[in-house]
Amino acid sequence: MNTIPKMLEREIKFHVPPRRRAGLKARLRKLGADSINLHARYYDTATQRLAQAGIALRLRREGDDWIQTIKLPGPDELSRIEWNHPRPEPVLDLSVYDGTHIEDLMAELGNRLICRYITHVTRLKKEIPTASGVAELAYDEGAILAGSLALPIHELELEGVSGTAADLFALSREWLHKHELILELRSKAARGDALASLEMGSQGDTQATALKLASKGGKLSRLPALGVEHVLRLAAPARAGQVLLATDANLGAAYLECANDCAGQIIRNSSFLAGVDGMKTSHEQRIEYVHQIRVGIRRLRTCWQLFGKAAQYPETLLQSLKHHFQIFGQARDLDVIQTELLPRLIQAGMPPNTAPKTLEISDTLSARAGLTAAPEYQQVLLDLMEHLVLYGDNLPTERALNKHAAPQLCKRLNTWLSDIKNKAPEFLEADWDERHMMRKRIKRLRYGMEFSQGVLDPSRLAPLRNSLMSAQKALGQLNDLYVAAEYYRGAGAKHSSAMFALGWLAATQDHEAQASHMALQSLSKAGRFSPAPIKARKPKHN
Repeated sequence: MNTIPKMLEREIKFHVPPRRRAGLKARLRKLGADSINLHARYYDTATQRLAQAGIALRLRREGDDWIQTIKLPGPDELSRIEWNHPRPEPVLDLSVYDGTHIEDLMAELGNRLICRYITHVTRLKKEIPTASGVAELAYDEGAILAGSLALPIHELELEGVSGTAADLFALSREWLHKHELILELRSKAARGDALASLEMGSQGDTQATALKLASKGGKLSRLPALGVEHVLRLAAPARAGQVLLATDANLGAAYLECANDCAGQIIRNSSFLAGVDGMKTSHEQRIEYVHQIRVGIRRLRTCWQLFGKAAQYPETLLQSLKHHFQIFGQARDLDVIQTELLPRLIQAGMPPNTAPKTLEISDTLSARAGLTAAPEYQQVLLDLMEHLVLYGDNLPTERALNKHAAPQLCKRLNTWLSDIKNKAPEFLEADWDERHMMRKRIKRLRYGMEFSQGVLDPSRLAPLRNSLMSAQKALGQLNDLYVAAEYYRGAGAKHSSAMFALGWLAATQDHEAQASHMALQSLSKAGRFSPAPIKARKPKHN
């Protein structure tokens, strides 16, 4: 049984779409939910030292009481270490952290902390039983405010008070389907920090807004709309992180670090595409969300292949992700034709007035958003998070996962590399399907290398990394030509420019195939992967 420790706050957060808010509130009231106004002030330095360390510090008024809370990174995306201290007034007391592992940091930052943003919400909350304990449901409506900017809040949090994490996920799954919720990984602190970063130097305005809200009994006026430039930054597509494993990392911990990075990339882009925060994202942003979701899924599948049996992922989860990967792939192919190949075709001489201006892309944008917001897809994301959370909870009892990751990862990478080397000489004679498979092998090896780079010998890594990047770029360009040719032989055959496009694509394919062959030859000469010398980590003192 995976019980939730008292200091560990584990909560699953969902954005509530507009059409589902009234029904969700009515259900909570029917359950006997209490209503409370919460006003919080979040503190950090002007250079965001706490945020950079994954720490959130706030003072929150709960009814007539003030509570000082600090939240520190937990073992997974849904968990934080939380310490609460009652305060007689809205003034920070950093002495409560004396004797903890953050004592020196808080002492250093003490006189530099400022109120960077505030939140004001009305919360409906109710504790309900689960199969093994109790969970708290909290629906928040309100806003995050930083200077003159505001971000609306409409979210449901399900927090485990007691019982197993599996039962918290089961309850979350039921509410997700009933109210068509959207999984949200960003905390209020993460969103507030991003909002405050757009309003540098506005801490005076933010503090004044907090005092004004207090004097008005916490009443919010109409929220100002975010500008296009704000949305571009607040809803920027989430890209792959920089995973750097410790040289002595064990298999279980290494897998979690890699897989959680992939899950974050998939879920964050899915949330933006589904329309969290009500932001009107641009056409280009939505195109990039689809691309990054597919990159995240491909990276995760590579992660599962790299770690093999140690990953212990559910087969049903793999099949669900593969299904959605293929659906998003159809939209991505059209995006590539529109944004990358059409400009090249026009530059090559295809009359602009005969080139399809939007193809079928505009017709698929709403379909993509609808797909990511659908409960069936959101459940896949929730299932992914459940797998990772329960995996992490079970790590202490899994002895087989405590051995060093470096030998297995290095062996697997060299096996993949040998497979590429063996097939590279026949590339020019291979058909499209086999060339496409070669591209998949190159991507898999590159992602696997990026996951493993912390445990690999850096002196041997550079030539392999450079060769892999060159091969992936060349094979990617070749694949785009094949995709475009398929389009112009199929759905795009009706366009008056189709024959011109097919002729140019056929001629260009020969050139790109030669470039791909040369890149594969270079990779074959770049050496092999070797593990880095293991450096034991210094013990941590709390």
